[in-house]
Amino acid sequence: MKTGSIFSLLLLVSACQMPQPASGQAAVLTAPDADARQELQQHIQTMSGFSHVLLSANDLVQSSELVIERRQQATPQGDLLQGRDLEMPHRFRLLARDGQCWLVHLNSGEQRLLARAKCHVQ
Repeated sequence: MKTGSIFSLLLLVSACQMPQPASGQAAVLTAPDADARQELQQHIQTMSGFSHVLLSANDLVQSSELVIERRQQATPQGDLLQGRDLEMPHRFRLLARDGQCWLVHLNSGEQRLLARAKCHVQ
């Protein structure tokens, strides 16, 4: 009985620490220009903690979700380094809320307004 109570308490505490889902509707970018792409890239770099992020022209244009992960390290000869990469991929979702585009980092729940981007509900 005591073990069950402790487990319930731990489950409750961990649930409080999970990021809350962001409100809004899944959206995709509408004809993003260079300024919108730069803003998106800067927000993703900041929220993921990566020093550089390389995005394709289709990212968040065809799908409302984007997953990025750290590039695997290689030796000068091009061979991949052995070892485990335990870092989880970073997941992002684009949402439309109150006529604005919001980028949500699903790992942390952090949200950023994309002031230069236009999006529409998917």
